[in-house]
Amino acid sequence: MSAARVTSRISTIQRHLNAVAVVPLQYWGYTMQMSVSHDDKVIDFVTESMTVNDKMEVFHRQRRMMREMYPEYIITETHQ
Repeated sequence: MSAARVTSRISTIQRHLNAVAVVPLQYWGYTMQMSVSHDDKVIDFVTESMTVNDKMEVFHRQRRMMREMYPEYIITETHQ
């Protein structure tokens, strides 16, 4: 893997860590999991036990942030 490719991957990981740091992944009884496949250009969100308010305040903010970072990626959602 070239140095430029490694630098690009590290930069991507840093952006993800910054995005995750803004919104807690587990808080007040709900969970939200996000996985990103850069090869397939897909972002998967899985949430559990989120109230309507949690979805509006936390999930939608996180989804919007990822949409701004990766506008060409497909975002999938699973709410349990």
